[in-house]
Amino acid sequence: MKYSELSVRFCGIAGDGIVSSGKILAGAVAGIGLHVMVNDIYSAEIRGLGKSTTTVRFSRQPLYSMGDGIDLLVGMAAKESIAEIQAVKSSGSVIYEISESGEILEGESLAAHIPPAMNGFGVPLKNLANQASGTSQGRNIVAMGALCYLFDLPAKVFITYIRKIFSRKGETVVSQNVQAFELGYDYCKEHYPLNAQFEIDEEKAPKNLISGNEALAKGAFDCGLNFYAGYPITPATKIMEMCARELPRRGGWTIQVEDEIAAISAVVGAWFAGKRAMTATSGPGLSLMSEMINFAVMAEIPTVIVDVQRGGPSTGLPTKVEQGDLNIALFGGASDSPRVVMAPSNSEECYSGIQLAFDLAEKYQTPVIFLSDLFLGQRIESADINQNVDQTRCSRKKPNAEELINYQRYRLTEDGVSPLLVPGETGAFYTVTGLEHNLKGNPNYESEVHQQMTEKRFRKFQAMTADIPVADIIGDEDAEIGIASWGSTLGAILEGMEIARKQGVKSKLIKSIMIFPQHEDSFRLFFASCKRIIVPEMNYQGQYAALLKSRYGIKPIEIHIRSVNPVSPAQIAQKIVEVQHELI
Repeated sequence: MKYSELSVRFCGIAGDGIVSSGKILAGAVAGIGLHVMVNDIYSAEIRGLGKSTTTVRFSRQPLYSMGDGIDLLVGMAAKESIAEIQAVKSSGSVIYEISESGEILEGESLAAHIPPAMNGFGVPLKNLANQASGTSQGRNIVAMGALCYLFDLPAKVFITYIRKIFSRKGETVVSQNVQAFELGYDYCKEHYPLNAQFEIDEEKAPKNLISGNEALAKGAFDCGLNFYAGYPITPATKIMEMCARELPRRGGWTIQVEDEIAAISAVVGAWFAGKRAMTATSGPGLSLMSEMINFAVMAEIPTVIVDVQRGGPSTGLPTKVEQGDLNIALFGGASDSPRVVMAPSNSEECYSGIQLAFDLAEKYQTPVIFLSDLFLGQRIESADINQNVDQTRCSRKKPNAEELINYQRYRLTEDGVSPLLVPGETGAFYTVTGLEHNLKGNPNYESEVHQQMTEKRFRKFQAMTADIPVADIIGDEDAEIGIASWGSTLGAILEGMEIARKQGVKSKLIKSIMIFPQHEDSFRLFFASCKRIIVPEMNYQGQYAALLKSRYGIKPIEIHIRSVNPVSPAQIAQKIVEVQHELI
């Protein structure tokens, strides 16, 4: 059987090298020019126990999601892997552990649960790992060799990559891992006939791999991030770790503070002092930040907050994905508290979008909340990022000489943006407060002043439409079925649309990195051109659907997708086809 696409899942427990297995496989196949996407799912407990899986999907064609089902399950722990068999395609394969003598290991065996239609490959993973290194820690590398043979992948590429990633540990470790790989490869070559082949184009250039969190941090560095304050929280901690390594090299600062309230306070203070600053958190942290975000709205201080969303209220599901923070991002503040809300869909948008977030925050002197999520932030994918490096950029409106004579920090302007001075600049004398204030920033509680200042703060968002991208419309222009998406669901929706198209059902999609504000006319025109509108999202309430209903008066078909796992393209395709049948 020939393959042009393959999805492999490693399943085990702490110590089985599950995550590193995914990285090795992804790095090797990316090295031969294949498109790759990797998704890790692991336990929230820190104590080092619990089930862990890594799924690697790779293809000769571009990938937009993790797809549906897997072609190969590598069961490193039998008990934990049994539940994963249901994800294996009907004609798929399972690699499982056997003893040195070829007998299935004692206990609840994985092999006994493999349906007859599937291919089962027993491999003495522990024994072969012990032959290579004297320990069982190389079982995952043995399994890598096995799958390399079973799907006729180029062994030399894998060996080269294994040498590369283990080189810093010394030649002994390198040799042991190479031998483990070769033993797994040779065992399967001796015991199993080759009946599968992955078709490879030898001339393809290597693909670059990056996660959403890495792309976001890189985008922030390239547009002048100078100060980062944060508190560790899954799944945003990687961003802080990158800032801790990189910013000191650039003359910047990274501070790990005692909680998220301190983090947002430090970031607001840094912006007030004229530095491009950022913090990153998840839902529980964003909840704590609400008061200081509200202060930044009132004081008109730029602020950038990244929210890598995870599941559930409170501490919820720390290591599972959900799109549940849209409401708090939009409305989490006292009274009329406008702020920019953005949601990238892939790594490329994490890079370019965070740069736009900094420019909008600085130019319009307002908080920007950047809604990533666990799946987007932590998944690794092949991506071609167009770098835009300008670390000295500044979009701040500064006062001219005339405006400095009687400087009014909150002067009323047509676009709602007042010229901004930072401490230390000539004429920078004004009051900053969370109280309502007059043009100089002095507290004022008169109704007329409050009305003027409220209108001023909202007027920015009307002017901002000149600086934000228009929505993307993808699909068949004449389709009667429209889809509105936001965030990381985009990839699964695109693949679902393609599945439906192959069944003769057309659809089109509108998406924008901007949640608020948006180019509303383009959305109105799109919705007017559709007979039915579908809004899929990973939350129980349909938060984006509710926003679109209130803003545009539409009556969408809502798909409230269960969180924890990435979105299924087949589920999207099924709904598109169902809606088409309703139209007939």
